[in-house]
Amino acid sequence: MIDRRRRALLGGLAGLPLTTLTTLTTLTTLAGCGSEPTFREAGFSVFGQIWTLRFADTPAEQINAAVRAAEHIVEPLYRRLHPWRDSELTRLNRQLAERGEAVSSPDIRALIRAARPLFEASDGRFDPSIGGLIGLWGFHRDAGDTPITPPAESALDAWLADAPSLDDVRIEGDRVIASHPRVQFDFNALAEGFAAEQVLDAIEAVGITNCLLDSGGDLYTLGHAGGRDWRLGIRDPQGRDALGGVRVSGRRALCSSGDYERRLRYRGKSFGHIIDPLTARPARHNTGTTVLGRDPVIADGAATALMLLSPSEAKRFAGQVGLDGILLVTENGRPWRDAGMQSAMSTTPAGRSIDWHSF
Repeated sequence: MIDRRRRALLGGLAGLPLTTLTTLTTLTTLAGCGSEPTFREAGFSVFGQIWTLRFADTPAEQINAAVRAAEHIVEPLYRRLHPWRDSELTRLNRQLAERGEAVSSPDIRALIRAARPLFEASDGRFDPSIGGLIGLWGFHRDAGDTPITPPAESALDAWLADAPSLDDVRIEGDRVIASHPRVQFDFNALAEGFAAEQVLDAIEAVGITNCLLDSGGDLYTLGHAGGRDWRLGIRDPQGRDALGGVRVSGRRALCSSGDYERRLRYRGKSFGHIIDPLTARPARHNTGTTVLGRDPVIADGAATALMLLSPSEAKRFAGQVGLDGILLVTENGRPWRDAGMQSAMSTTPAGRSIDWHSF
């Protein structure tokens, strides 16, 4: 369900293979001799997306319990939030269109609330209520479906003339109320971080203090890598080379977004799938973003929101939503980073000189 807009921007443990497993019981020792920590990993597949958990010095029985708990969180959540197949979310969207209100689950209400600070800090560019616009562009489709064509300019202009927004939505008790009939939710830009937050809680609940969760590219950490910081790599969205690495410990999130994977190609033109609700057209500022934060949901959404912001807007946005660091690669290939990301990036690719621009 979650679109793979961000794959290949983030790397995993520096110097260690990114093996992914589709069983709950197989454990792979990545390192472990003498005083070196022992790393083991296990994972599962959801809608073709591999979630991998890496543990440092953790007993096998705890690992198996953690991975079982994670799978039981992620798959049901993804099914409930699927934006075009029959799901709790599509049923809620139909009720909003028909009646203007619907009883919703706590998860949907939590996602709407989580989106609010991102919506406000981005001046309305991050908006999960524009599912109808995403559908208009044809991005609500499964792999292998009939190729799509971009919508007519007149259709996009008509959308803008009567566009919904998160300001048209309020929550009263267990009800979601929409004052605009075209409000349709799509939580793809938040659901992965939302699931990751619940997985981290479940991992801690079984007594595990050191873990790296890889949701298919975005990385979430607990504790340490065997008494050391977790070492995470950031790849260039315009190539395979690394832009650098960061060292983090504790509960952190390193999330990315980009327009390099899921694109609509039509008559020699290419259109990114991240749509700006203020123009109804694809984002134009950046080809890739990376954010470092402490809230998995905010970090996940912020990576997408930054795709819609210029470097001059990005610093203010990062401060408003409480990010620890941000990195952008603009359409012309220029890499930008703020002071927080500069401080966190402890390594530089060997043999590569990068002309960084600062916020």
